[in-house]
Amino acid sequence: MNTFIHHWDPNTIRKPRNKDEYRNFIEDFLSNQKPYLIQGFSLQDLSTHTGINIPTLSALINKEYGMNFNDFVNQYRVSYFKELLSQPQYHRWTLEAIAQKAGFNSRTTFIRAFTKFADCSPSVYLKAVKMNIQTPLVQAYN
Repeated sequence: MNTFIHHWDPNTIRKPRNKDEYRNFIEDFLSNQKPYLIQGFSLQDLSTHTGINIPTLSALINKEYGMNFNDFVNQYRVSYFKELLSQPQYHRWTLEAIAQKAGFNSRTTFIRAFTKFADCSPSVYLKAVKMNIQTPLVQAYN
């Protein structure tokens, strides 16, 4: 586990009591700490950092978000990838380099996840961003 995640002591934080509190707790943790940027970030890692046991996390993600853990994390990574592409300094980077910065450790996984959550390929999205075309694909995250 990478050390850039700020220390999040689950013992000092009030435990969520219902599914909405669990959702908010997990979403706040992921948004603030961005652990998904670590390649190989796992359900075990999320459990360790939040203090929520693995069965509870897995069930919550499956039932509340309608996806498995990998898709859940990759959705955050795709969003971060798009955020990076909105910054002109990343337009000169390769798609693979940006994907790695977003936490993907495999080109195949990145392309599959991006296409699933963005409804287009990464290269099509990049061309739209570079041309500053305001398509629904670009507008969704701008």
